[in-house]
Amino acid sequence: MYNLTPIQGSGVNVYELLLFGNNATEGLLLGGFMLAIFFVMLFRLNTKNDFSASLLASSFVCFILSAILAYGKLLGLIYPLGFLAMLGFDALYMYASRRN
Repeated sequence: MYNLTPIQGSGVNVYELLLFGNNATEGLLLGGFMLAIFFVMLFRLNTKNDFSASLLASSFVCFILSAILAYGKLLGLIYPLGFLAMLGFDALYMYASRRN
């Protein structure tokens, strides 16, 4: 277990705190946050829209957020690429299904 008591008065900013938490969990902290945001958005949007539209919207938002976090070296490159792949496949599916 890590002792986080010295963090209170040391003037640590949010970036350093997220970096510490991400390093302590070996990169799973922000990856788990991104997956949680994706699924919460997906199920929340699914109540008002069809599944493919909610999947497209949630994957687009998570792609943008994960790209920003990957640029800041807080997240691995696999997360933006995975959300981009989901975005592309769902956009192709929506284009093909609405064309008929």
